Amino acid sequence: MTQPSTPSSVTDAGQGAPRDEAARRSRPGALVPATYVVLRRQGPSGTEVLLQLRQGTPYMDGWWACGAAGHVEPGESFWRAGVREAAEEIGVELVEDDLEHVATVHRTIALPDPFEQRVDVFVATDRWAGEPHVAEPHRAARLQWWPLDDLPDRVVPHERLALEALAAGARGALLTHGFAQRLTLVAAVGRNGVIGDGAAMPWHLPEDLRFFKDTTMGGVLLMGRGTWDSIGRALPGRRTIVVTRQRDWSAPGAEVAHSLSEALLMAGDGEVFVAGGGEIYAQTIEHAHRLVLTEVDLEPEGSTRFPEVDQERWMETRRQPGSGDITAWVTWERR
Repeated sequence: MTQPSTPSSVTDAGQGAPRDEAARRSRPGALVPATYVVLRRQGPSGTEVLLQLRQGTPYMDGWWACGAAGHVEPGESFWRAGVREAAEEIGVELVEDDLEHVATVHRTIALPDPFEQRVDVFVATDRWAGEPHVAEPHRAARLQWWPLDDLPDRVVPHERLALEALAAGARGALLTHGFAQRLTLVAAVGRNGVIGDGAAMPWHLPEDLRFFKDTTMGGVLLMGRGTWDSIGRALPGRRTIVVTRQRDWSAPGAEVAHSLSEALLMAGDGEVFVAGGGEIYAQTIEHAHRLVLTEVDLEPEGSTRFPEVDQERWMETRRQPGSGDITAWVTWERR
């Protein structure tokens, strides 16, 4: 079932490249702090919040996000950072004492990169001076007021958590995102390690397709564009997140991400089944907790191979004999 495959204060707290990204990455264990500002007003049908539609950034473009957000600079408080970001991004003046702490979101993804270990503080206010507008058009397509109880579908996942807490009346909530995320790599591998030729699956194994369905049903599938093309459609009963560099690509039933970290943020907590192709396997095997491999008794030609399974790091925990061209279905757990 496998197939190969900026500077600024900005951008919403971890959804872009901060000025000091290299410095933050060089400090193992350091948390990246950020403040998110929620402007709130009463509309015809109840409470509304101001969201921005992201564009032109390296992360989560095309998603709705809080009106203003960004990393906390050295020497700043979370409150002061919120005041500064609101002025820079939406052109309004805030007073620190008017900011209400809604929630703190501690989040991560199943990668050890310290840049993905974050603490995001969400503050709300219904008092400001000036008319909100897009002050950084290279980073936001537009601003729009949305009913708090009827948010758009594509709200950045960890921001949705905080907005839902606000809607529920929470104040000062401590929320987490991604700490229960686990990666399972699922692949069919030939005797020579080949999993594909870059265009199509190198075999047709109905038994393995049934095994793949049983293994992944109800879960989240993560795959590259090449794997999606080899399957040709969304598989029923599963979320499918497709990683592609092509910014305008879409397909029915596919959730689109433009980087692995973006895809894992979208996937959230729980088990994520990585289904290929070769590049994504290579990027995730060191961080996976489980491998589910179909040993295929064939040696097809092909340039895409599954990464070597280092038996000093992986322990075989289950072997289910197959038949025909399938030698066995094998589960490996990280030692």
